[in-house]
Amino acid sequence: MYSQYQLNTQPLASSSQPQAAPSTSYTSTRQHNSGLPSPLLSPPSGRAVLHPERGTALIGRPIYFQSGPYVGRTIRTELHEIQKADLGRKYARVDRRPLDPPPVVLLKMFEVHNAGTDREQEEEMEYDDVQVLGLLCTVDLFPVPGPDSLAEHTSPRHSGKTSSAPATHSRFVSSSPSPSSPSGSPYGQQSQQTHGYTHSPTPGASSSYSRFSKGLPSHFSGYMMPSDASTDIVHYVDGYPITENSKQTQALVGATFVQPVVMDYQGSKAIIFVFADLAVKIEGYFILRYRAFDIFARPYSNTNDLAISSECYGGMFRVYSTKEFPGLSASTELTKRLSLWGVRLNIRVSERRRRKRPASDGRRSPTPEPRALRSGDDD
Repeated sequence: MYSQYQLNTQPLASSSQPQAAPSTSYTSTRQHNSGLPSPLLSPPSGRAVLHPERGTALIGRPIYFQSGPYVGRTIRTELHEIQKADLGRKYARVDRRPLDPPPVVLLKMFEVHNAGTDREQEEEMEYDDVQVLGLLCTVDLFPVPGPDSLAEHTSPRHSGKTSSAPATHSRFVSSSPSPSSPSGSPYGQQSQQTHGYTHSPTPGASSSYSRFSKGLPSHFSGYMMPSDASTDIVHYVDGYPITENSKQTQALVGATFVQPVVMDYQGSKAIIFVFADLAVKIEGYFILRYRAFDIFARPYSNTNDLAISSECYGGMFRVYSTKEFPGLSASTELTKRLSLWGVRLNIRVSERRRRKRPASDGRRSPTPEPRALRSGDDD
């Protein structure tokens, strides 16, 4: 159902080249009920009339939609993780335990008026009126170094906690503004991508790999420090780079695409995505990347691809082995509130700690005495 998301999230090879704006006579091949061709909806003058990019290139930017529930409007969206997972138990077929607490993200939507002009303004939308039928959020899994894993090896090349970009802007920053972006737009200079989806550096390509891969604990999740020449860095965790190539989404089990719920949050209506059934097959430290899109909305472009409108990176959590799993804490207040709004979740009033088995003293248990013969039994 969502194969198009995977097929159409690669940037165009020629996206950095100037794109010609369509003329007013540019029409689509779609037909009205009358059988006559319908003209492609054009944005008002003063706006960027064509999105030459597709897939992830529009993340965090105002998007003018030519079809779907936002037709004729310019919308910008944001994702914020409002509850991160703390821990999980390694997936097992017999007993699958989802991440706890369940990851939760908040979607914010803004209508942009007079986009690309000096009079550009944003207004947060009323979520009671938003059509959420086609909205979806998906996750990707990235291994990260544990809190103490690299402390004895070396210091990070980047100091401080950083992320791919501020939450209100595009998560992908380019080295030069797109020629097709208007110079007056505050988003035009953010159209570049720091992750080129290029080939991944091989372990032998840089001494960074061998220096960081030796002597690491088993729960290190396969994280490897990329080389200085790596071009697909998408995020930083405590100064350590995370690359697109390190993605391990195939290790996720459960619902990786979820629909939203509209509920009261902090005194007003909000669009919430809850990943209540998500487990991980391998041990280690990880973060999640969330991406939101609408399967019914199409941006004004020369393609018919889905547009990933927003993304965010979540906080770190650890997946334990069955033997090391410490147990579960009581459910959070947000988890309990989500349950009241109809989200299927496991609610715990008190914490559940793993019971430790008593240490064996090495002595064998006494052999049980033979069963006494009942009356009437043969000798």
